[in-house]
Amino acid sequence: MSRSLLRYLKARPKANLGAPATVIINTLAIFIITQVTAVFIVVAGLSIIHPGADPSTLLDDSIAGQFFYVLIAEVLAAGLVLSIVRHRKLGLGSIGLGRKPRWGDLWRALGGFAAFYAILIVVSILINAFLPSVSTNQQQNIGFTNITTGSDNLLAFLALVILPPLGEEPLVRGYLYSGLRSRWRFWPAALLTSVLFGLAHLEFGSGTSLVWAAGIDTFVLSMVLVYMRDKTGALYAGILIHMLNNLVAFGVHFH
Repeated sequence: MSRSLLRYLKARPKANLGAPATVIINTLAIFIITQVTAVFIVVAGLSIIHPGADPSTLLDDSIAGQFFYVLIAEVLAAGLVLSIVRHRKLGLGSIGLGRKPRWGDLWRALGGFAAFYAILIVVSILINAFLPSVSTNQQQNIGFTNITTGSDNLLAFLALVILPPLGEEPLVRGYLYSGLRSRWRFWPAALLTSVLFGLAHLEFGSGTSLVWAAGIDTFVLSMVLVYMRDKTGALYAGILIHMLNNLVAFGVHFH
């Protein structure tokens, strides 16, 4: 047996997380359920604290509310993934959490982060050259528009830099990608995972056009993250890369 085949068999997740269609449907359901549930809980809480206020603006006007929205959504996402793993009688290794973090994960994360930005620059140049009508300079609506204090800044940092990777990586690269990869080869599993991840961030901006910059950025990011998931057999390097990317975006947007 060739060394390349041995590496492929070793890296490829073996656990049965379900048929590809089931994994995709479950992932989309978890994404929608967590977002709707988080909004409902936070808006209901804010309505009790601020009776008579307009419910449609309560979340946007509250830094603490936006923080708890992200916290609830990400905790629910990770919790639902873990419940699926337990229901299928699998170990945490099936979603890339079967071992402790290692120093090697840090160095791989730094290399992967540099590679991500190099690829993103090349992609942006190609898009500007061949698809000039597609703007890659749009601003994504990330909330937290009325930060006034240091505590507001801390809550925004936690909600935008730290929490999303802790919820999204177990769901997307842990459950979705691992489930697809156990049945498919790398490229189909990686591309579909990254397309879905990009679409989830392809939100509408303040006008009528889609925020292509967010979709393209997250698609490229996801391709790097699924490679790290395959290469290391774990999520830790990908989580660090995801946090570093969010940290750069946070610094550019707010500072």
